[in-house]
Amino acid sequence: MKEQTFTWTLSHSKQLSGERLDTIPANVPGAVQLDYAQAFSYPPYYFGLNFQRFAWMEDEYFHYQTELEFSCKEEEQAWLCVHNIDYRYQITVDGEIIAQGEGIFTPVFVDITRFSGQKSALCVTVFPIPKRFNEQDRTQASASCKPPSSYGWDWHPRLVPMGIFGKAYLKIVKKGDLLDTEIATFVEKTYDKASVQIQAKLYEKGLVQAELYAPNGDKVATSEQSVDGEGNLELTVENPLLWYPRGYGEQPLYTLKITAGEVVKTQRIGFRRVRLALSEGQRDANTNVTLNVGAAEHFESGYPMGPIGAPTTLVINGKRVFAKGSNWVNADIFPTLTTKERYDKLLGLVYDANMNILRLWGGQYIPDDCFYEKCDELGIMVWQEFMLSCNDYPDEEEYLQVLEQEATSIIKRLRIHPCLALWCGGNELFNSWSGMTVQSHALRLLDSLCYRYDRQTPFNMTSPLHGMGHGGYMKLLRSGDKEFLESLKQSSCTAYTEFGCNGGATKEYLLRYVMEEKDFADCNENNAVWQAHHAFKAWMEYSWLGVDEVQYYFGSYSDTEDLLEKSLYLQDMAYKSMFEEMRRHAPFCAMAINWDFNEPWPCAAGNSLVNWLAEAKTCLQSVKESLRSTLLSLETARNRYLTGETLEGRVWLLNDSDNVAKGGEVCVYLCRGDEKTLLLKTEIGDVEARSNSAFQGFSLQIDESIPQKFSILLEFANDKERDSLYTFVHRLEA
Repeated sequence: MKEQTFTWTLSHSKQLSGERLDTIPANVPGAVQLDYAQAFSYPPYYFGLNFQRFAWMEDEYFHYQTELEFSCKEEEQAWLCVHNIDYRYQITVDGEIIAQGEGIFTPVFVDITRFSGQKSALCVTVFPIPKRFNEQDRTQASASCKPPSSYGWDWHPRLVPMGIFGKAYLKIVKKGDLLDTEIATFVEKTYDKASVQIQAKLYEKGLVQAELYAPNGDKVATSEQSVDGEGNLELTVENPLLWYPRGYGEQPLYTLKITAGEVVKTQRIGFRRVRLALSEGQRDANTNVTLNVGAAEHFESGYPMGPIGAPTTLVINGKRVFAKGSNWVNADIFPTLTTKERYDKLLGLVYDANMNILRLWGGQYIPDDCFYEKCDELGIMVWQEFMLSCNDYPDEEEYLQVLEQEATSIIKRLRIHPCLALWCGGNELFNSWSGMTVQSHALRLLDSLCYRYDRQTPFNMTSPLHGMGHGGYMKLLRSGDKEFLESLKQSSCTAYTEFGCNGGATKEYLLRYVMEEKDFADCNENNAVWQAHHAFKAWMEYSWLGVDEVQYYFGSYSDTEDLLEKSLYLQDMAYKSMFEEMRRHAPFCAMAINWDFNEPWPCAAGNSLVNWLAEAKTCLQSVKESLRSTLLSLETARNRYLTGETLEGRVWLLNDSDNVAKGGEVCVYLCRGDEKTLLLKTEIGDVEARSNSAFQGFSLQIDESIPQKFSILLEFANDKERDSLYTFVHRLEA
C-alpha cells in the first residue's frame, strides 16, 4: 500500500459558488481559524479579546484546494481518505461532486481510481457552521452533531472551529490488501474465556491472518481466512488476563496483529466485563414509599419491581469500584493543538492525583486515539458521552441520520479500549433547560446503537439521573449564607458526577496568557477581559472569581493579588473537604467526580484543577491527598468559623484498598504557623478493605488567638503516609 499526502491552499467565499478570496497556504490537519491567523498575523486567540477577531468566519464557505495527480496499475485501486471534516462538507474533483455530507467523526473514503493518469483539481469545501436558531448561544448547535461548547460556555468563549482536523491522503492498494477493520471484544460471565471478533474489508480477494499476543509477547491465538471483499474472523483466549482500573488490579494489554496483502495493522486491546449496579442500600432507600390503601392491597411487598433509580456503582470483572475522578473537557479550543505530549502530561496529572475515572463530558470533541490508549495503560476508566449537552435535540429524521452515522463511528472506534466503562447520551438532557425525556428519539437511538455494537458496556441516557448529583459549583449555596459543605453533609446522592468550587488563576499566569497589566489592576465585573475569561458573569449571575465568597470567608481583600490568593486558598480548602465528605458516604455513594479537571483556554477563574496548557493549580495537590487509597480524614461541619464558635471535629479512617487498614495511635493538632497544639490523642481500630470508619471526636473553641488562616493536622503514629492536613478560615469579625 502506498500513501500520498497533499499540499493545500485555502480560500473563502460568501456563497458556495461565489468569488474565492484571500488564498493562503493551509495546514491539514488544522483549522481555518489557525491558518488565517498565521497568514494575516492575528494576535494570539487566547489573549484578551482576540478571539472576537474570528467571528466573521462563522458564515463563510472555506475551500481547501490541491492538485490531484497519481497513477494506478491495473491491479491497484486508489482511495481518497479524509478524516475529521468539521463540519458540513462537499468534495469535488474538477468541479464534479464525489462526496458530500456532515459530521466530524466518520471518515470519508472515496474510490477515485478513475482519475488515475490525469491532473485534476481536488477541493474540499467546508460550509458555514450550523445554526438552528438566531440566538448567539449553544442552542444553535441543537440540530447538529457539532460540539455545543464551541458556541460559548461558562468556560469556553464563542469560537467555533472549522476545517479538516484529521489526516487527508491518497491511498493506493493492491488486490488482497486490507482496507479497513472493525474489532470487538467479549468476556464470558465466568471470566474464564474471552474472544476477539474481527470484521475485515479487503480490496477484492485475499487471505486475512489475525494473531493475538499476550502482554509477555507469547502468541495465544491465531486465525486466518480467505476473504472475498469482506469476512469475519474470531480469536478465542482461555483464562484471559483481565483489565482492572487502578487500585483494583493490573492493566494487562494484548497486541492484536491483522495482516492482509501488504497491509499490517496492530492494535492493543484488553479484556474486562463491566456492569452498573445499584449501590448498597439504594433499593431500600428508593422503595420506602407509602402506597394508598386501595393500591397496597393489590401489590406484593417490595413494589415497584421496575427501575427505581439510576444504578451508579461500576462493577468491573465482579469487583465493585468507588469511582473517584473528574470531568474532562477539550484540552484546547482547536483539536489539532492538543498533541500526544499534552494528552500524556494531562493524563499523568490525573494519575498522580490518585484518580481512577474521567467523565468525558457531553458537548465536546472526542479525543484522539492516543488519549484512550494512555487511559488503557494507566487504569483510568472513561465515562464517554456523545456530543449532546444542555439542548433539546430534535426528533427530526435529517438530524437523526447524522447522529446515527456519527455515533456508530464513535462506538466502533472506542469499544476496543478496556478503559471504556460507560456510554452516556449526553449532559443534563433531562433538566428543565433541555427538556428531553426517555422517549426522545435521539436518546432512544443512542441506546439502541450502544446495545447493538457494544452491549458489554453500560449505557445511561444522560447525567444526572434520579439519585445523582450535579452541583454545586461554588463554596457557598446560591443563597450565600450557607456553605456547600453543610448541604453536602445532609445529601443522599448515590453519585456526584458534577460538583466543584471556583478559584482564580495566579497573577503570573494571567499576565502571561490572559491580560495586560492595566486590565489586571482593573479587576471588576464590568471589565470585558475579566468577563470574557469567565471571572465575572460567566454562569448565570454568578462569578467564578467568587468575590462575594472571599468576603464571606475573610471579610475583605486589599487588592487583586490578595483576592486571587484568597480565592485559591478557599478552592484548595473546599475541594479537599468535598471529596472526603463524598467518600465518607460510600458505599451508598459510588462516585465522586468533580467539575472539572482541565480547561480549553486560559480562564481567569473557574472550577478546574488544571489550567490551560496542563499547568496544575494548587488545589490539585489537595485533591491528590483526598483521593489516596487510605488516609486519615477530618469531618467538620464547616470551613469558616467566627470568634466564639466551636469547631466540632471527628477522625475517620478511609480505606479504598484491598487490604485491612491497621489502626493505631492518632494525634490531632491545631497548627498556627510553626506552632502545634495537641487537641486529641486517641487509639483507632482496624478498618476493613473497601470501607470507612469514624472514631473519636473533639472540640476546638475559636478565640482571638487563632489566626485568620489556620489548619488542623492528623498524624498517624504507625504510617505517616496516611497523615492529613486541613485548612480553615477564622473570620475575625462578623
